[in-house]
Amino acid sequence: MNFQKNNPVRLFYGALFLTFLIVGFNACSKETVLGPPTSLTEMASGISIAHADTSLVLSWSPGLAAWEGKDRPVVTLSYEVQVSTDETFRDESQIALDFVVDSTSLFLNDEQLTPLQQYYARVRTAPSTGTGHSAWTAASSFQLRPIDMFRPIKVWNLTDEAAILGWGRHGEMATLVVETADGNEKQEFDIKNATLVSKLVEGLLPGKSYVAKLLRQDNRSLGVLAFTTKPDVTGAGYVDLRASSDPSILQTTLNTVSAGSKIVLKRGMTYAISTAFQLNRDVTIMSEPGFGAQAQIQMSPSFGIEEGAQITLLKFDDVEIRGTLSSSYVLNLSPASSIQKVEFEACRISDHVGVMRLQGAGVKSVQDYVINNSIIQNIGAQGVLQVDNVNAVVNNVHLTNSTFINTQWIVRYNSSVVNHLNAMTIESSTFFQAPYDNRYILDMARTGSTIGSFTANNTLFGYTGGARSFNSRTPASISVTNSFATADATWGTSNTQALIAGIVRYPFPSEQVFAMPDKTNFANSDLTIIDEALFTVGDPKWRP
Repeated sequence: MNFQKNNPVRLFYGALFLTFLIVGFNACSKETVLGPPTSLTEMASGISIAHADTSLVLSWSPGLAAWEGKDRPVVTLSYEVQVSTDETFRDESQIALDFVVDSTSLFLNDEQLTPLQQYYARVRTAPSTGTGHSAWTAASSFQLRPIDMFRPIKVWNLTDEAAILGWGRHGEMATLVVETADGNEKQEFDIKNATLVSKLVEGLLPGKSYVAKLLRQDNRSLGVLAFTTKPDVTGAGYVDLRASSDPSILQTTLNTVSAGSKIVLKRGMTYAISTAFQLNRDVTIMSEPGFGAQAQIQMSPSFGIEEGAQITLLKFDDVEIRGTLSSSYVLNLSPASSIQKVEFEACRISDHVGVMRLQGAGVKSVQDYVINNSIIQNIGAQGVLQVDNVNAVVNNVHLTNSTFINTQWIVRYNSSVVNHLNAMTIESSTFFQAPYDNRYILDMARTGSTIGSFTANNTLFGYTGGARSFNSRTPASISVTNSFATADATWGTSNTQALIAGIVRYPFPSEQVFAMPDKTNFANSDLTIIDEALFTVGDPKWRP
């Protein structure tokens, strides 16, 4: 057959050949084949995973389907979803879910999946017209967080023989189980009553590890909480003063006990430190385990330190320490000495001119100064820490899980002496009228002084009539996360004195953040957080 130029037959076959050539080229140049050779569908995207606390959603874009001809509808697509603990999906016994859905998302919670188990998911088109499945598209591994309605045990809600457990409500909540970690002893409580949000559990053993569980009626978990009761205080290493009614028994006992002893005081009793007293050995002063008023230490002067003392640990545990706002300190250290750690654990400290002061010419050092789980209030011009001499050094300051109310200074250095601080950390703490009177969180001013690092995490600064961050010496490094200052906190305006970079100015005042802030009698405040957006911030004692 003889084809002429522009012959219609010739043009038809030429176009057909070109079409085949293009299709063949495209097919050969694809790096991956999205579906089986017979499939007319393919997935348009991978799987996205959106976590929502104790549930999650798998989602994907609608699949693509071929057009089946004139006047024929696009293929109707469903999706086959598989979830397995086997990343390869070869072991069919590990497949937890395998079903077909019409939507492009799938909601999953602990009814379908085991919390904390590692899972993998994949999805492919499941067309209704017999055009074949697409290839699988897979998601990265994921876990489901367990529902946990327990609230952490607050510091004063645990003794040697009992615990007050608290939780949020859930509609299916039925049973509280408290058992020893080895499972040998168990107590069960019916908690279906919708108004019940806490339980005093008694009959526990001292120094024992326990596990508490919140259960639905079908025994699925709504929370697990591990805790350890406080130890028995009648064993070796404890000096028990509970039988004495003499207020001076603590003072007469302190420097007579073996180094490292734990002195146990009676709850609700007041012990007097009536003359200047020089500590000279490792010691812990503590209230007996229990609920109710702590043992109170009434300071007329202050605890001092004996010349040349070498102390590893000086600790106050679960005691109230009161003084005289115009003159007393808890610790006023002057002679040459060395202390590895000064620690206040679960203490209430109030009405002092300062909490700890280092003064005098003697070369003295405190490696770690720790305030944890405590409430510090009504502290005057010498602050939570005052360093007055070039020969005095505190290397590290740790303020954690604590509240500071009506405290004029936090950390203060004498402006006439060069000094150095390695690190200051503030973690999960609440400040209210602290600092105030245009005083500082960290006041170090003398040229030549140095500050290593400053860290603030999960911390909340409430109302203050005037606070400043740093004086002329600023830390070499500053790290701040999840920390806020209420709208009514007045802060300095200069580069060093302004709100520390990273602390977020919250849009609401203290009255909308705390349950009952009192701007007249500051220590009378209820600083329970009522703003849900701040439930992870501040001293845990005030979190709901």
